[in-house]
Amino acid sequence: MNLNFKHRIEIMELKSNTGPEPGESETLFSKAWADIKTMKGSEYDSAVIAGNVGKSRFIIRYMKGIKSNMKIKYEGLTYDIESITNDDENNRTITIIGNALLPR
Repeated sequence: MNLNFKHRIEIMELKSNTGPEPGESETLFSKAWADIKTMKGSEYDSAVIAGNVGKSRFIIRYMKGIKSNMKIKYEGLTYDIESITNDDENNRTITIIGNALLPR
């Protein structure tokens, strides 16, 4: 597979506020170069049926510590992480499936 890591993404982590204000805040976990693939064909059809129109596949170099409760920011959009896969269990690349969150 020919990968072009030309898109800069930010992986954001939610942390509980330690101050007097309750809630959570986003902090930068890491920046990564990614190859971004949109869902095509039958993948896209099943995503539309499930109501996940803004679904994308992010392929990045292997990185420890990424969790499914983190978010990805790319070009002004925020993506919830649906799944994380260590490709071929070789610790070379990770594929992250993300769902775009609609602006409120």
